[in-house]
Amino acid sequence: MTERVVYSYVSLDRDAVSDLSKFAKVYTQESLEAEEVKPKAEVIICISIKPEEFQKLRSLKFIQVLSAGVDGLPWPHVPPHVMVAGNMGSNADAVAEHTWAILLSIAKKTCHYFQKVQGGDFKRDVQLRLLSGKTLAVIGMGSIGAKVAEVGKVFSMRVIGVTKSGKARTNVDEIFDAGKLGEVLPQADVLVISTPLTKHTKGMFRFENLRLLKKGCIVVNVGRAEVVDRDGLLRFLRERPDVVFATDVWWEVKPEGSWETELNKLPNFFGTPWIAGAFGTPEVYNRMVKAAINNVIKYLNGQKPDNIIDRTEYV
Repeated sequence: MTERVVYSYVSLDRDAVSDLSKFAKVYTQESLEAEEVKPKAEVIICISIKPEEFQKLRSLKFIQVLSAGVDGLPWPHVPPHVMVAGNMGSNADAVAEHTWAILLSIAKKTCHYFQKVQGGDFKRDVQLRLLSGKTLAVIGMGSIGAKVAEVGKVFSMRVIGVTKSGKARTNVDEIFDAGKLGEVLPQADVLVISTPLTKHTKGMFRFENLRLLKKGCIVVNVGRAEVVDRDGLLRFLRERPDVVFATDVWWEVKPEGSWETELNKLPNFFGTPWIAGAFGTPEVYNRMVKAAINNVIKYLNGQKPDNIIDRTEYV
């Protein structure tokens, strides 16, 4: 019987290798035989992968992506017969917590007042925002969006969800399909973007619909940067200083100190450097690896893996 092979493009700890080794031979990029075993790999684990790698992966049948989003794959080069699974839900707690940390820091002006108090200034010069009774719109009601919505309900907010199907996995006051975005945006006091990046959602938020946001809206993007048209956002924030836009996801990576210099000059733009999920703490990364390994084991055991991706969303 031919030995099954799993190849990981991401680092795995001893426990992960041990768990997988019960079902297949495991190799990583650090393995001495790394290049020569690629043609035998039935399963790969990755976040992203270069298109030319698929020429080497001649036995490939299953891709397990470590991240929740699978937009890092070069989809036109993924063979149609290869099954792809995302890792949705593995970082949902962490990203939802981070979303609310950003929202509350903006609404309650904590950064502003921390700096003042550190300088000995106790003057109360800006007003806080009360979230209770306000409307929270969550765009993308997957595992992250659902948790964000649940917290909104705890804060006695009216919660609106927007999904592709017009159905929600958690209790919300109203749910709309993506075609009704123009009806939702004018209602939002707080807008959270947690939708995945697909061929349908790229550039979903642009100047023409951002301008529908009500005065004083707080927007937080923890989905993918490209869901928002960057140039349209820049124009909008310059014209609407009353709206605050915060993000943990970015359009491109540049050398240290030169990211998004135009947007970062604006007083109504805030960001954190991709720390909501795996890059924020090893604890979250380890959870994501564990979830990915368990899903690979499902596949190797002949069970249907979780989070199978519909490739027509990307190709």
